[in-house]
Amino acid sequence: MQRAATWRIHDDGVDSWAMASAAPAAHLAGAVDRYTDYWERTGSFTARRELASTSGVLLINLGEPLEIVAADGRAIRLGRGEGFAGGLADATSISRSTGAQSGVHLHAPLETLGRILGLPPAEIVNRVVRLDEAIGREGERLGHDLAEARDADERFDRLDAFVTRRLAASPTADRRVIAAGAALRKRPETPIAALAERLNADRRAFARDFRNMLGIPPRHYARLARFEAFAAAIEADPSASLADLAADAGYYDQPHLNREVRAFAAMTPAELQRRIVPAGGGVRHE
Repeated sequence: MQRAATWRIHDDGVDSWAMASAAPAAHLAGAVDRYTDYWERTGSFTARRELASTSGVLLINLGEPLEIVAADGRAIRLGRGEGFAGGLADATSISRSTGAQSGVHLHAPLETLGRILGLPPAEIVNRVVRLDEAIGREGERLGHDLAEARDADERFDRLDAFVTRRLAASPTADRRVIAAGAALRKRPETPIAALAERLNADRRAFARDFRNMLGIPPRHYARLARFEAFAAAIEADPSASLADLAADAGYYDQPHLNREVRAFAAMTPAELQRRIVPAGGGVRHE
């Protein structure tokens, strides 16, 4: 089906890219955040830092070879029509290309990614896994189908069908943990005890269930969510005041900001700001 897409296009004579993002089919709302179909040619860099994040990603490579080095240090290499999925990460991953690449992203909450892979999200924290290894022939078939599709709309349709099949064949996740994760992403400062009480859960049991499902304790998840909000804000406006962005994200002073950015990005806030590629190009590694 033809669907409304948000386009992001950039060309400065050295680096160029086009990204088309669209919502999934209506019945997948809430299970999938969006799809992004993209191509790029970069002359000023070939490697990006993929920052720590509470969310998961599934990517099918449709172009030149692509290497991903996960936060745990393990690397995978993808050819055309091959894909990977990555879970929650509290450290930086690296993606490397020849400078020319294309593909399609599926952006989804961790619980959806886990159901697609048939793995608890806790098992893929700081990891990337090849689709053909995680789900066998169905992963290979998805890569082939997307590579053969005529355009972005057809690729999105095929992703809708793939996700629908995978979710129909898997059990739903713990709704309390899902609700807790959403609440902490929206308001990372929420006290964990108050959140457990709101969900009618014993605090210790809640913390145990949260960690068992998502792989990290709720308090650490909240810290990661705060960093994620700060990183998204600085990528959206690289020239903005760091102090203003930090205050908006909930950091109470400069040492607090420095400590948390170093913990999750292994650099200072100013270094992170300098590495931002304009126009939605991500974070330069080199």
